[in-house]
Amino acid sequence: MAAMQRFQGKILGKTYTLTTNENQAHMEAVFNLANQQLNDLKKQNPKLSASDALVLVAINALSDQINMKKTAEEHV
Repeated sequence: MAAMQRFQGKILGKTYTLTTNENQAHMEAVFNLANQQLNDLKKQNPKLSASDALVLVAINALSDQINMKKTAEEHV
């Protein structure tokens, strides 16, 4: 397991500092994907608030996680 390190990234222009054992490239990919999904949601619905967009991205991520777990369990 990698050592814990601090990482700073921006989501919707706000800087967040996280402590993680993931590497820099992984965390950059996470923040890039989050911003991409948020931008896509805002394009689809320009009136969507930032907080509502963040909630929808979180719900989508959790749904994906549940589906991946279910798929993995089916292949065991």
